[in-house]
Amino acid sequence: MSNIIDLSGMIDNNLWGYYSLPGLETIVPRVKIETIATVKEQEFFASRIEVATISGTYLESGSHILEDGKCLDDYSITDFIKPVTIIRLQPREPKALVDRKMLVEKAPEITPGDALLIDTGWWRMWNKPGYVLDSPTFTSGALEWILEKKISILAVDVTCIEAAWIDEEEDGTEPGLEKGSLLGALFKTGALLAAPVVNLGDLKEDRGTLMCMPLKVKGTSGAPARIIFMSEQEV
Repeated sequence: MSNIIDLSGMIDNNLWGYYSLPGLETIVPRVKIETIATVKEQEFFASRIEVATISGTYLESGSHILEDGKCLDDYSITDFIKPVTIIRLQPREPKALVDRKMLVEKAPEITPGDALLIDTGWWRMWNKPGYVLDSPTFTSGALEWILEKKISILAVDVTCIEAAWIDEEEDGTEPGLEKGSLLGALFKTGALLAAPVVNLGDLKEDRGTLMCMPLKVKGTSGAPARIIFMSEQEV
């Protein structure tokens, strides 16, 4: 059988969250898991789980930031399973930028319609202090390069995708672009975002199959997901 690696982080109480971003403190809830029944008292065990669609490792669709974007239930199950190409970068420092040149230098050949997984090394910081606020981000030039590849799923190990574009000229792009514009452009293609993934140190190949299995929820932009990598090699 194929080697199978779980790329999704554990959902637990005291999990990191986007509530740590300015302005989202009272909008994005903290994960809350509590016992509502026990075998001893009720003769069965059950829990109540409170999460946001962007809790833990999640799969996100265009309606996250586009008024006319697709919801997750507009996709079929086959849209969540794609061949994937992996780009491995040198581990990025806190608040570092990933630019076009870095991706071009490390990228294997990418087939249009496939998924793309980018390893910045930030997955090692899962649930540690600064995981959200200090996340590496992508420059506009890097995201424009990704758009050119016409991918179906972008999987990343960072919590925040886009850098603040002001004063950004290091990779030859125009400064002052509106934040969110390029992620919106990705979603307009129908592509999905899987983030943030973990355990990327266990991946030994440049290609395989990515399986993104979100909760089956109607009318939401996204949902927590189990993200699985299946290698092409038999074990």
